[in-house]
Amino acid sequence: MPVSRAFKPAQRLAWLACAIALMAGGTAAAAETPMLDCGGLPCAKIQIADGKTLTLAVDTGNSNTVLDLARAKALGLVLSPLLDREQKPRPGLFTTTLSDVRLAGEHLGDLKVLVADLSPSISNGTFPSVDGALSYAALKNRRLVLDYRRHTVGVLASAPDAPCGSSCGAISYPTFGKRGPPIVVTTGYSVNDQPVTMQVDTMYAGNLMIYSASIDKLHLRDAASRSAVRYFPYTDGGVDMIVGKVDKEAFGIEAGQTDAPIYFPTAKVHQPDGMFDGTVGKEAFLGRVVNLDFGTNQFWLS
Repeated sequence: MPVSRAFKPAQRLAWLACAIALMAGGTAAAAETPMLDCGGLPCAKIQIADGKTLTLAVDTGNSNTVLDLARAKALGLVLSPLLDREQKPRPGLFTTTLSDVRLAGEHLGDLKVLVADLSPSISNGTFPSVDGALSYAALKNRRLVLDYRRHTVGVLASAPDAPCGSSCGAISYPTFGKRGPPIVVTTGYSVNDQPVTMQVDTMYAGNLMIYSASIDKLHLRDAASRSAVRYFPYTDGGVDMIVGKVDKEAFGIEAGQTDAPIYFPTAKVHQPDGMFDGTVGKEAFLGRVVNLDFGTNQFWLS
């Protein structure tokens, strides 16, 4: 679109700066809030009715937004028992509705959430010290922008003209295993130039992790046979993973990272029955801007 001659010089410069930022990563138009550090993972404050705030982990690996039971009671929220398939209450689990939820100033509307006592997990270090976790499902038809450079969380309306060009990954929502919940999986990643489908999990602190069903397909048996392990406290209630290396990891058409760290599951890691190849998390996002558009179902990095 041509710049109008009616623009004053300062206006023209501002317009051009905005356009350049949009082409570079699409974050300039996003409403933003600080990305807080919660046990090394991203979290943010949300606002609810009456101006009250909650600090929630940003969780793209969960289809349910979760709120701590004590916090729900302190807010005076009405709790309803969570019923199983036989319509019997599930012990210790409830649902409630957060009214007029806003993230970074963007209105998310009323949000039904799962309520549970998170204090045991917080006390033993398997869940960060937060009020709960905000699911990707709360961001339907919006783009989530996680800027690990500027440490901000942004939200804006989904748009069909995403600025990712040929480096767009396609988001899908397979279940985590044959009976698990739907989760966020993207194309676009590769290991040693072989394409892989990866769950995008902001609550996982590691780099690319490849599940057992894909190890031989990707010729990674040697890398997965090493003895070194690393502990991940917020994954599956705290688990060890095998630490390996591969020649190259990349996303899209980028040159990628060489001699790159990669992880493999041990026996306690939950696995997705071959529904996708692996999971990617914070270690791969550092210094990047992560875009997840839940309207166009596109994923990209800038």
